[in-house]
Amino acid sequence: MVTRNLEALYHTRDAARRREVVLEALQLQPGESVLDIGTGPGFLAVEMADAVGPGGKIRGIDQSEPMLEMARKRCASKSWVSFQAGVATDLPAGDATFDVAVSVQVYEYIPDVAKALSEMYRVIRPGGRAAIVSTDWDAIAWHASDSVRMSRVLSAFAEHCAYTALPRTLAPQLRQAGFVLKEQRVIPQFNPMYDPDTYSYQSARLISSFVTGRRGITREESLAWLEDLRQTGERGEYFFSLNQYLYLAMKPE
Repeated sequence: MVTRNLEALYHTRDAARRREVVLEALQLQPGESVLDIGTGPGFLAVEMADAVGPGGKIRGIDQSEPMLEMARKRCASKSWVSFQAGVATDLPAGDATFDVAVSVQVYEYIPDVAKALSEMYRVIRPGGRAAIVSTDWDAIAWHASDSVRMSRVLSAFAEHCAYTALPRTLAPQLRQAGFVLKEQRVIPQFNPMYDPDTYSYQSARLISSFVTGRRGITREESLAWLEDLRQTGERGEYFFSLNQYLYLAMKPE
């Protein structure tokens, strides 16, 4: 169920727009080699493969075998794309192996961010670049008719990652790891309508599943929360806003 919901989330126009922003920032060139850290179901990997072409190389790393299997199927026709199990704090790659490293919504889940950033720095060649996208979950704005229940759900959901406000400290952490920061950009996820093709609609299903059984939230309460969102949408009162942040950095020559 979780894997299916994640796939649906990556299919939304909001996720597609985020990939466009990442690709625009990276400006991938034919023949470049890219490490995709936390590749998930491979949506970004397949688009980066088109950018670097058969003369390039894409390697996706993920600790979830179901995600890796989905990614392999998605990129099956592209022989220059490969996937393997691994974690961000101990990347299965040699020093200065890749021109580019990218990681989208991964680092906030890692307790040792400094170690993960040092590993990213290690595997990029001098002059290479890195892109990280991270979400400020603490700044979420989500309207509901029952604000108390919404607060309870979001409080329980805060347990899903190690750092709910990582973007606020990521720039200095990148510098400390040795990177030169080239660009910082906000990627807003703004959904004023209740629509299956949006980030919030698909995220709500994942959140409902996650919070059930946490901090006293029952299955009935999590489903009632989902139903309230639907009804809010029907009344034309739906509102969701969440900021994600892109950091583009370079490893000095």
